[in-house]
Amino acid sequence: SEYSNLRSGLEHVVAEGFMIKDGTSDFKFVHDKVREAAYSLIPDSEKNQGHYHLGMTLYSMTKGSNVEDIIFSIVDQVTHGTDDSLVQSPELKLDLAALYEMAGVKAVDCSDYVT
Repeated sequence: SEYSNLRSGLEHVVAEGFMIKDGTSDFKFVHDKVREAAYSLIPDSEKNQGHYHLGMTLYSMTKGSNVEDIIFSIVDQVTHGTDDSLVQSPELKLDLAALYEMAGVKAVDCSDYVT
């Protein structure tokens, strides 16, 4: 599949003891310091693009099915990686606006605040 290299890489990291597999598709670092160390290995010049790419990959993998289940993760990654150089097409701007709206609606629905 398209993401088989990613999955095999994650399985290797689990075998090395840096991450744990939680359920069938969730992976978590064993400790925040391990996550911070891994993140520090990414050059600063590539971090924004990496966040953006991860968010858009999550979106494309879930588009039309369970986007709402992970909308906060998608929007968080895209927001961390978005700058004017990455978002130039009007179509993409509309897609991102729809994602932000979906996240906002879900946030309001999840809150206890009554209007």
